[in-house]
Amino acid sequence: MANRRPVNRVSSKRRPAAQRSSGARTTAADLRATESSRGATGSTRDTGGRGTVRGGAQRGPSPTKKQSPRSKRPTPPPGAFWRTWRVAILCGTAAVLLAALAIVGALRPGVDDGNRAYVDNATTDQVKAAARDALTTIYGYNAKDIDKFRDTARAVMTGKMLEEFDKDKLLDTGIDAIKQTQTDTKATADPIGVTLLTGDRAELLVNLSIAAIKDGQPQPLAAGPIVLHMRKVGGKWLASEIADR
Repeated sequence: MANRRPVNRVSSKRRPAAQRSSGARTTAADLRATESSRGATGSTRDTGGRGTVRGGAQRGPSPTKKQSPRSKRPTPPPGAFWRTWRVAILCGTAAVLLAALAIVGALRPGVDDGNRAYVDNATTDQVKAAARDALTTIYGYNAKDIDKFRDTARAVMTGKMLEEFDKDKLLDTGIDAIKQTQTDTKATADPIGVTLLTGDRAELLVNLSIAAIKDGQPQPLAAGPIVLHMRKVGGKWLASEIADR
């Protein structure tokens, strides 16, 4: 009993050393404030973390956001570009070949037909003037000079046209009718172009218009384009045939 150490009633052995120090005393109020702050912090972190996860986990475009027109275009399959251009190149090549064949066919290489319609302008003009004179003489006349019609018409014709004219059995009847009615006929011939011109043959496209004139009043009889063949006889171009085409 005499050797027992005295007990310090002031300092408790159960109190932490930090609390025993003079500058770090903790009260019950401090503990409640610490727990309250920890709960608020944890709730805030939990809520913010969940909001962040939900916002980041949302996939796809927003329902209210309009898609760009480019996103609607379908993605072409591999090789579509080359297949498209290959077809275009083949079509262009075929068109060029067809055009070349058409030009070669029109020029007719190797066939020397002597067509000078687009080369000899002087002769072309002579053929046009002869065609105009021949058609206006054959289809145009005056009633007072009808007796001379046969000879004047034959002078501008040759070949098949002259043969048919001489064989026309109604020619005399027509001349008598013109004398009685005193009806004149006016013909207008407008050569559109010369399609063939050789040394002694020519082919022309002519716009022919014929009208009967009675008491000074013209009455149209016929009008339209014709194909006139001409031949050069004795240095003079004469009408030989009116083609049926």
